[in-house]
Amino acid sequence: MLTTVSFKRSIASGLLAVLGALAATTTSHAQVGLFSTGVDDSNTVLATGAVDIHYTLLAGYPSSTVYAVNDAEGFPGYWMAPSAASKWITPVISNGTASGAFPSLSSFQYQTTFDLTGIDLLTASISGKATADNAVLGIKINGIDIGFSSSGYSTFSSFVISSGFQTGINTLIFTVENWSGPTGLRTELAGSFERLPVSAVPEPETYAMMLAGLGLVGSIVRRRKGRQV
Repeated sequence: MLTTVSFKRSIASGLLAVLGALAATTTSHAQVGLFSTGVDDSNTVLATGAVDIHYTLLAGYPSSTVYAVNDAEGFPGYWMAPSAASKWITPVISNGTASGAFPSLSSFQYQTTFDLTGIDLLTASISGKATADNAVLGIKINGIDIGFSSSGYSTFSSFVISSGFQTGINTLIFTVENWSGPTGLRTELAGSFERLPVSAVPEPETYAMMLAGLGLVGSIVRRRKGRQV
């Protein structure tokens, strides 16, 4: 049989386990629905010409659909080569190749969304990299400009977002300017998010169970003390 000391230790271990379950846990960017361009739900790069369901086009072309392409299908020798982490996306493809049928100085807006329901917004942050043909004019988080811009499509430019988040659905919008020929956007996004601790306030029924359990524990301890006298 358990001694009083070991019994108390068992109770303490159980309480620690419960507290551990209630503590905040870190959530990955994929778990909140934040993805780089040109990948599927498992972060595997898409086949060339596949639709990227994580991004939509808000402005710049009649269709909202965007497609994953490599540098060879965009601007060979100039666009960054693909990697295991991301691919380019473009509004229009023709025979698997990014189309260049756009007016000069065209502007495009690419949007992606993610869900921060149950996330502690004070812990949320995004570290990302972006490049575009020809330039990223800006990035907005929930309509707030983060003050980022870059030009050129042979290297990434980095950015960090640590504010502007909201509970529930969040939006990231990348505004891209194309001077002529084919256009595209490429991002690599990562994030740090901690879930809010589960509420530790018991329901009324739980209180009753807790009181009954404490009464039983007290009864057992009193009996054991009586036997030891």
